[in-house]
Amino acid sequence: MTVVDLSAANNLPPRSDELFRIYARFEFALKMAGYCALNGKAVETNWDAFANSSDIGKLFFKHVRDAGMCPKLMNDPPKAEAITNGQWGFATTATPPESAQALFGMVRRVRNNLFHGGKYFDDDKQRNQALVDESIAILLLAVAWHKDVNFYFEGRA
Repeated sequence: MTVVDLSAANNLPPRSDELFRIYARFEFALKMAGYCALNGKAVETNWDAFANSSDIGKLFFKHVRDAGMCPKLMNDPPKAEAITNGQWGFATTATPPESAQALFGMVRRVRNNLFHGGKYFDDDKQRNQALVDESIAILLLAVAWHKDVNFYFEGRA
């Protein structure tokens, strides 16, 4: 039997696995609460409709901003993957969020950068850890704020 060294595969920020589990459950809860749509034959989560809903929207974003929560997500957000001169990497800048929709977009980018392998060669471990921690905090705060999403997230259905 061939043995594969998994040390490189385990080189993600602490709590990344927790973010993946919370994110997956959150998307399930969004779909169950009606924040989904068909795109061709695929069901997609409608994050933007959720972020702009009356239960979240401007008040949620204002709360996060005014409480000084999530300084990395708010002031030094994750960058999108990019290809420059044929080389994979990250864009040089990212625009700080100015709405709940943009804030949830940053949370999705954190997850995507981790899940799609963008953080295996990144040396900024403290920043990456802060982005993971803050993404978890945003998702759990949103669960607490939205009663229908909370109902499905906590498994009461």
